[in-house]
Amino acid sequence: MAGTAAHTARPPDLGDLRHRVRRRRIRSVAAAGLAAVAMAAVPVGVVAGMGAPPPEPQLAAPAPTTPASPAPVPSPPRPSDVPSTATASARPRETDGPIQPATEPTAGTRRVKLFLLREQVGRRCPQVVAVTREVPARSVAREALRALLDGPSPADRAAGLSSAFDGDAHRFRYLRLDGTNARADFTDLDGILAPNDSCEKTKLLEPMRRTLEQFGWIEQTRFSIRGDQRAFYVDLLHDRVPE
Repeated sequence: MAGTAAHTARPPDLGDLRHRVRRRRIRSVAAAGLAAVAMAAVPVGVVAGMGAPPPEPQLAAPAPTTPASPAPVPSPPRPSDVPSTATASARPRETDGPIQPATEPTAGTRRVKLFLLREQVGRRCPQVVAVTREVPARSVAREALRALLDGPSPADRAAGLSSAFDGDAHRFRYLRLDGTNARADFTDLDGILAPNDSCEKTKLLEPMRRTLEQFGWIEQTRFSIRGDQRAFYVDLLHDRVPE
């Protein structure tokens, strides 16, 4: 049987072998082409990431902080907001405490003298006479001067008394003490006396001086207009500034 099979087996066909080899080559080339196409279709990032270690987590950068806005700088005052020197100097500048010794009472009222005028027959200038008035006890000298500047009461006028002052307390600025010396200052005294009046001292100076110097702690009184004694004594009284 073996001999029969060996004799009956035909030698391989060379053409068939060549055909088989050719088909294998075609299959290998086709497989390689498909692999290349598949690799080309994969994104580059995926291919690069294959086999690479996972990336480290990235910390988010802190959000930028908004710088604090600078504090607003106040604008300089406008010219209209700044009081003029003349306006500021016209305001009363009285002391806060009572203008009198600590031993003097400051509560209630006090009876004081005001000095008014009475016409004299045959005399050029009037007579200076005293009347009494109730004023606040606190800063009594200042209150007495204000009462004098307000002018005579109806009862005073009925008694034939007059004054160079009538509702003039608003002209008074301050009363200051320097030891036993007093200084009374006014914004102005315009129109108090007639231009041709020659009794300036009797009508203007004496009533104020006597009203203030009735108090034992005031020995000498000076007067000024806006701080200027010359404006009072020279311009108004036509006299000289006392030494």
